[in-house]
Amino acid sequence: MAIIRKSNCVWGVFLLSLIFVGESQVSKQFVQTKNTQFVLDGSSFVFNGFNSYWMMTVAASDKSQMSKISNVFAQAKAAGLNVCRTMAYSDGSNPLALQTSPGLYNENVFQALDFVVSEARKYNVKLIMSLVNNYKDLGGRPQYVQWAKNAGVQITSDDDFYTNAVIKGYYKNHVKVNLFFD
Repeated sequence: MAIIRKSNCVWGVFLLSLIFVGESQVSKQFVQTKNTQFVLDGSSFVFNGFNSYWMMTVAASDKSQMSKISNVFAQAKAAGLNVCRTMAYSDGSNPLALQTSPGLYNENVFQALDFVVSEARKYNVKLIMSLVNNYKDLGGRPQYVQWAKNAGVQITSDDDFYTNAVIKGYYKNHVKVNLFFD
């Protein structure tokens, strides 16, 4: 079921963000920079990470497989890994799309993403949440461009994602929906 989602989900931490905020607004849970180093709560933070793009999709597609996410975070913690890059996007009409059209979200997929974030927090693994990609397989930049074309916006190429005000507005809205500071 597609619904408009206001960001009332429990969100974890982002190591990096496309949004710049004042230091006083940044939660102590967020990794920041100080000169050329990463810091967390005033102490040096050594980044030791891994990629696990599939978590949201697995959690959304089959609830009985959610233990895989917990197991990955437990194994990561045991191995000394402290950062995971994962997807916080999937756009378009596929049944596991997070954003089904501009500003419309699949609540089931958001709940799956909430679970991923919750498990990362439980195992003290920081997350880098990728919010879009360049490939059609999961919507990405081409999907944003197609949504604008469908709305009658004159588009010359997929690169208009970076310059067209309508497309940038779609993406900025997606970022706002997905960012939530505790």
